Order: sequence, then C-alpha cells, then structure tokens
Amino acid sequence: MRKFREAAIIMNKLKMTIVMMIGIFFMVGMLGTACAQGSNFSVKADTIEYDMQSGDGMAKGNVVLKQDGGTATAANAEFNSKTKSGRLTGGVVADRDDSHVVCYTFVMHNEDYSSAIGDARLTKGDKTLASERVDYYKNREYAETVGSWARLSMADGSILDAVKITYDGKVGVANATGGVAISSPPRDLTASADTAVYETNNSGYIELIGNAKATQDGNTVEGNRLRLNNTSNKAEASGNVKIVYVPKPVEKKENVTADENAALQMAKAPVEVA
Repeated sequence: MRKFREAAIIMNKLKMTIVMMIGIFFMVGMLGTACAQGSNFSVKADTIEYDMQSGDGMAKGNVVLKQDGGTATAANAEFNSKTKSGRLTGGVVADRDDSHVVCYTFVMHNEDYSSAIGDARLTKGDKTLASERVDYYKNREYAETVGSWARLSMADGSILDAVKITYDGKVGVANATGGVAISSPPRDLTASADTAVYETNNSGYIELIGNAKATQDGNTVEGNRLRLNNTSNKAEASGNVKIVYVPKPVEKKENVTADENAALQMAKAPVEVA
C-alpha cells in the first residue's frame, strides 16, 4: 500500500507540474510571447518535482518543453511558476517561428528579459548573433553580448566581429565596439575600426569610427571616420584621409612602342592619395 501511495503522490506532482508550468517558458526571452488562455503546453522529463507553496519546480533528464509551436530541449530545468522565471541547462536548443537559440544555459529572468549563456547563438530570420553570453529584451527586440568576443553573421556571408555587439532588431542596426572587423563577400568588402555602426539592411550603411579602414574591389580608404553606402558603394571619409586606388588591368596590346608601353605600365600602378 505504501508503494501505491508514493506512486500516487508522484503522479499528482507530475500533473500539478504540467498545469502550473503553463505559460512559463515561452512567455519570456527571445522566443517568448504572452500565452493565451487554453494554449497548448507540455513538459516531459525523466523526473519532475514541484512545490505548490513556493511555485518552485525542477525537471531532470531529457527535458522537452513545448508551447504553441515552440520547442525547447535541455538536460535539466528549474523554474518558478509565480515569478515566471527559470533556468534550462545542458545542451539547450530552442525554436519558435523564425527564432533559434543554442547555448549551454538559458536563463529566464522575467517575462521580458532572458540570457543565453555558454557559446550562445541566437538566430532571428537571416541573422545570427553569437558570443559567450547574449542578453535579449523581448519588448524592445534588443540583444546585447557579454564577454570578450562577439559575432553577427548574415545569410549572405557577411560577418561583423567585435569585442561587444548590440543589435536593435526593430531597425536592423548593430553597434560594435573593440577590434571591429567586417567581411562582406557579396560586396567584395573588408573593413576595420575601433567602433562601428552597421545598418544591416541591403539599402543601409556602415559607419567606421577610429582607425577606420575599408578595402573594396582592391581600392583602400583610410581615415578617422568612414561612412560606406551599401547600395552605391560610395565612401565618405574624414580625418587623416588616405586613399589607394588600384586601376583595373589594362588590356595588353601588340606591337607597341617603348613610350606606349611605359604609359601602360604607369596606368597599372596603384595611385595613392593622402
């Protein structure tokens, strides 16, 4: 009889866990939206415990959380149904709509603020922000990296590297600081600076500030400040400006004189303007 009572208690705990956890995980963080009444939710794990008085719950082993088309998996999970906070640990993978999160630990501070920690990668649409830690504020669609490195990559192969990157998803603008390096194969562009403002839309711009340098199609512009237009491929430079222009290859001609050959060689040489 005792074993039957213990089994009944465990089953009651499991049922209460499923009921009380409704709306916790996907209400918060990058993937979250407030849950409507009666929304579909399920949690699976090897073991689940729940304290009805405090609201604290714990799921261990092969945790799978599902809500309204979103799914999160982890090794373990802790949560509080009253504060709507929680922590998933161990190989966390979460998906909802066009959002994808991969990290070691996912912390839900509250309904608006969440953190992906440990080789974190947050993908939204065609852009991925990676760092040691990425904090995300749902209401503002704003992400911020924490740590010694950060990378924003785009589906077209363009990459922005820096020590720190913040990204405003509403306007598509990234602010990067510390050892900024940009590579954009579609534009045949590489650039570097101390800080940068990167408007990631195709019709946007890149502004480089401090020790700014950009090379495109073999031509290089340096200055204290550079502004590059993504559509026109024009550059505006200010402060100690230096430009190195590499002319396009001149078609070789047969039977040219010595003077004509010298002129052709001069046309091939890089032109430096300071």
